[in-house]
Amino acid sequence: MARSKEADVARLYHLQSSHVRSRTPEPPFDADLQPLRFRTYVGSARTRLPGRDFAIDAPLGAALERRRSIREFALRPMPLETLGRLLHASYGVRGARKLDEEWFVDRSTPSAGGLYPLEIYVATQAVEELPDGLYHYDARAHELELRREGPAHPAITDLTLDQDMVVNTNVVVIITAVPFRTMRKYGQRGYRYLWIDAGHLGQNLYLVATAMGLGPVAIGGFYDDELKAFLALPAEEDAMYVVCIGQPGTTEGPAGPQRG
Repeated sequence: MARSKEADVARLYHLQSSHVRSRTPEPPFDADLQPLRFRTYVGSARTRLPGRDFAIDAPLGAALERRRSIREFALRPMPLETLGRLLHASYGVRGARKLDEEWFVDRSTPSAGGLYPLEIYVATQAVEELPDGLYHYDARAHELELRREGPAHPAITDLTLDQDMVVNTNVVVIITAVPFRTMRKYGQRGYRYLWIDAGHLGQNLYLVATAMGLGPVAIGGFYDDELKAFLALPAEEDAMYVVCIGQPGTTEGPAGPQRG
């Protein structure tokens, strides 16, 4: 296949956002231009989630040993508490802390500068006590905000380049970012940190899901603009990463084949 003739903008960005001794790091943006630290959708129907805890019995070592990407799922009912615990343990707000005279939220995943630019949207099916639909996770309130009623998995399958492993998962987690939350402090280099943050959260989802007996699989390929439109994201927010979570099929349980 012929190499694309498009400019290697990824390499150019990497070079332009590199720290070098001969160039002074970018100063922060105007401190008055601080974006909201949390996304909420006023007027959306809300569902309060149970499972605001870390009550996961499996030890870390066992979760690390069993962690793999699962690509075959069996669609069975998932308790709402399981979904709530998965989201809280992965990215929920567990408190606040003060650093250099400024208060920051505290979560189970690290974030550059404690700025937490990521948001979580979840498409659900066969989750008990929860209608199928697309929701935004309000990590402070530990609640879901309804964004779109009805099954979303078929559309997401199409938007992720027809990766049919989406179809039988209970939950599709779409990780988005509000870049200015991080870039206002770190300038152009802050864009790198968004992806690092997304990787931290993705691994949390993998390990928490595995520890709870669920199967995760990450997807990096999707039609960006179309997924953004489907999520009805604000202009300043973009989709970064997709993680599907469900119940492993009979051939891909804990003793199944090792996957990447």
